Amino acid sequence: MTLTDEPLKHSPPSPATGTGSLRTNVRSAAMLAGLLVDGQLSRSRRASKVRRDRRYLQFWIDAARTLELPTRYVDDRLAIALDGSLIEVRRAANTLDTQEVLDRAGDKTLVYRILAEHGVPVTGHRSFTLATLSAAAQFVAASPVPCVVKPARDTSAGHGVTTNVTDTRSLRAAAAAAAAAGARAARDSRHGSLPARLRAKFAELRSVPLLVERQVPGEDYRLLYLDGVLVDAVHRMAPTLVGDGERTVAAIVAGINAERLARADDRAESVVALDSDLIRTLALQSLTTSSVPAAGRVVRLKTAVNDNALDDNRPARHLLHPETIELGARAARAVGARLVGVDVVTADPGLPLAASGGCVLEVNTTPGFAFHYHGRPGGIDVARVVLERLAGS
Repeated sequence: MTLTDEPLKHSPPSPATGTGSLRTNVRSAAMLAGLLVDGQLSRSRRASKVRRDRRYLQFWIDAARTLELPTRYVDDRLAIALDGSLIEVRRAANTLDTQEVLDRAGDKTLVYRILAEHGVPVTGHRSFTLATLSAAAQFVAASPVPCVVKPARDTSAGHGVTTNVTDTRSLRAAAAAAAAAGARAARDSRHGSLPARLRAKFAELRSVPLLVERQVPGEDYRLLYLDGVLVDAVHRMAPTLVGDGERTVAAIVAGINAERLARADDRAESVVALDSDLIRTLALQSLTTSSVPAAGRVVRLKTAVNDNALDDNRPARHLLHPETIELGARAARAVGARLVGVDVVTADPGLPLAASGGCVLEVNTTPGFAFHYHGRPGGIDVARVVLERLAGS
């Protein structure tokens, strides 16, 4: 995530009293309901998820075939035999890590505490819920830099993350987006009608655990480890568009998404969500989704990097300071995960994190690794490397 140079405009939290509060509550309820419905019904997101699941399965199938490893299906999982043991793959997940490890890693507040106890630098943060929004407002007001708001549990791929939060108004919108994403991610039954499930989710929103944290200056680097040994590292840059002087931002993004979904290449990226992070990032450039960027103008769409394009990912192992690689391995070991993606933010990858002001941002189990197949020299076949190491262990 990149730190904005614009001055902060903090405002104290407003009291929830009177008819103004009633109008705010009604607007907030409508916003939250809309976010929940959008998350359930977005056709482009559903199509992107189907492609992602198929893509990851194919990665493993191709790798197993190349290494001549036996495979078979167990229910809806692909089982790959490894000299007496099995790794099972289902969609983008695998069975290398136990459910206990997955649950621990899914709790971002707990992970921050574990990392700090092991000497891994993390950013300043505070836990809150929609019911305790005032605590987050105080944190934002006291922060010398913009803040990031995200769900605190069980989400990935940047869902519900909003950057550049600087005041109470942007905090409310960010918290609503994070709570909706967190409610959608919570494990629950798929039984019942969609309206019934949405009503149940809406009732839970005020208690969904959230995080507000100080935004760290620098660029995003994903370090992928297997059993504490670095597999690969990628510099992940934010998604952008180029204006044509005719179409709005929303229209150009729609075109980008349509092109991604139409690609024959199953490595095609996820779609660019028109979410709160996009709105905040555009605002820093004096733009909205209705703006028409001048021809040739490069517009940064998000500060979070998850919706970037395949070409926005570049090999970075050679750029990283050895101490940063060791800190990433320490983070993976502290959480207890075998296959793990450690997200590092730093302004200078060639310096130790302490010298650059960087930190470990997240530790991701069952990590996404499609962006390691970026087509550039230095890109690797992650599934094959993982299976080779497991088969040789």
